[in-house]
Amino acid sequence: MADVSDDAKAEPARATAPIAGALFAANIGVFVAQVILSGNWRYALGMPEPILRWLGANASLWTIADNRFETLVTSCFLHGSVLHLGLNMFVLWQVGPLLERAIGSARFFTLYLGAGIVGSAASAIWGRFFGQTLSVGASGALCGLLAAAMIVGIRTEGWKSELAIGMARWLGLIFLVGLIRAFRKDIAQIDNAAHVGGALGGVIVALTWQRGVTYSRRAEQAIIAACVGVILASGAVIYVRNRTDPYLFLDHEGRMKAALDAYHNGRCDHARAAMSRAVQMDPHNRTIRELGEEIARECSDPASPTPVPHIRR
Repeated sequence: MADVSDDAKAEPARATAPIAGALFAANIGVFVAQVILSGNWRYALGMPEPILRWLGANASLWTIADNRFETLVTSCFLHGSVLHLGLNMFVLWQVGPLLERAIGSARFFTLYLGAGIVGSAASAIWGRFFGQTLSVGASGALCGLLAAAMIVGIRTEGWKSELAIGMARWLGLIFLVGLIRAFRKDIAQIDNAAHVGGALGGVIVALTWQRGVTYSRRAEQAIIAACVGVILASGAVIYVRNRTDPYLFLDHEGRMKAALDAYHNGRCDHARAAMSRAVQMDPHNRTIRELGEEIARECSDPASPTPVPHIRR
C-alpha cells in the first residue's frame, strides 16, 4: 500500500486528482443527460422509476432474474434527483482528491468502480430476498472510498490518526441516517444495503494494497483504460438490450400475458420464450410453472398446430 506522505513527496505528478475530477464531471453529465432524455426538466427534482430502469438502474428483480449485471455499473452513475446528485458529489469532492493523491489514480479508479459494483450487488441481493428495490447513485462507491481511506489512515498512522477518525465519522453519519430511514418510512429512499456493501468492498480492496508498491505509468494507463472500458461496455449493453429484448421491462405477469398472446396467435417459439423469462423471474410461482408446462406441451404436440381454447389469455 502506498505511503501517503512519501508518495506525495516522491510523485509531484499526483498533485492533481484527474480521476476524481473526471468522475465528478461524469456524474453531473450523466444526470444532465438523464433530464434531457426524460423529456421533462421537472424530473430533475425526482426521476420516475420507469425512466431510471430504462437508463440502467439496478432494479433488484430484473438485475438478478435477467442477469442484468451491466446495471451494477451503470446504476452507479445515475441519480434520482438533483438533491441526490448534489449530496453525493459533495462527498466525492471532499474525499476523492485527497484519496486519489494518496493512493494514485489507478488504485483510486479501481476502488471506486469495485466498491460501486459490490454495493450494487448487495442492493440487488437484498432486494431479491427482502422486497424489490430500485437502486441508483454513487453512494455505494463513495462508502467504499470512505472505508478505504479509513484503512489507509489506520495502516499508515494508526487507529487514532486524523484520517482514520475523519473517515469513520463520515461513514458513521451515513449509516446513522440509514438506520433512521429503517424506522421512518416517510424519509426518502436510502439504500442501506448498497452503503454497507460498498463500504465492505472498499475495505477488501484497500486490504489488498501493498505498501510501497507503485504502478508504472504504462500499467496505470492500462488499468484506467480497462475501467473506462468496463463503464462504456456496460452502457453499450444497456443500449442494445433496451432495443432488442421485448421482455426487458415486463414483470412476470406481463411476460405471462405476452406468452399467452403469442400462443393464441400461433407463435409457439415466442410463447415458450416469454414463459421461460416469466419462470426465470419468479421460479417458485406454481401458476407460472404450470402455465409454462401447458404451453410447452401444447406447442410440442404436432396434432395441435393451432391454439387450444382451454389455455386462456
